[in-house]
Amino acid sequence: MIIPVMDIMNNDCVSGKSGNRSSYTHLNSVYGDTPIDIAKNLRKAGAKALYIADLDKIENMGDNLELISSINKIIPVLLDSGISDIKDIRNDENKCTYPILATETMDTIEETYEIFKNYDSNQLVFSIDIKNNQVLLKNNNIELKDIIELINKVKPKYTIILNISQVGTKKQSDTQLTEKIIKLTPHTTHFIAGGLTNKTIHEYKMKNINNFLVGTILHEGNLESKL
Repeated sequence: MIIPVMDIMNNDCVSGKSGNRSSYTHLNSVYGDTPIDIAKNLRKAGAKALYIADLDKIENMGDNLELISSINKIIPVLLDSGISDIKDIRNDENKCTYPILATETMDTIEETYEIFKNYDSNQLVFSIDIKNNQVLLKNNNIELKDIIELINKVKPKYTIILNISQVGTKKQSDTQLTEKIIKLTPHTTHFIAGGLTNKTIHEYKMKNINNFLVGTILHEGNLESKL
């Protein structure tokens, strides 16, 4: 399954490399020029869902939730808005179909367990963010083993493994950590993201890894896999 990716900043779709958000520029996409047009055309092309990162919300510089709510009426949205606690979930729950809890913005492991205790794990998506071959964590007291234990206990339907260092680069370097996480968390469906090319998608599929979040090559019009 391929889920298209869209980053939104100042109510515009943007693109950049390696998570360096200050350098992001307007996204040139074969699917349209505005977030609404891109969402409509992706839906027509067969996309079943759309991953959106609200970069303003993640950076605590406002949000784009009204726009995202409109997009969610067109196509189901998996939303990364920098959720850190249960109040953030409540703020987002009517704006998207699948809120994302990401390690980059997770306050405490206890708060994350509390969120999963109060919400359907089939509706929550967990995201393991990787940067420079290490799990990117807001709270340095949390370790990879804690994340693995969390996933195996709460069993989210979907877990994203996002290599932020490789976003927009069309390069996939060391996949050892990604494959380790997949092996240690067998009770969730994994989506690979960050730097994917047609070649690396094929290589993952040869290892029976079949779900991906794809941005750059999709918006360039070069994606060979079907949506």
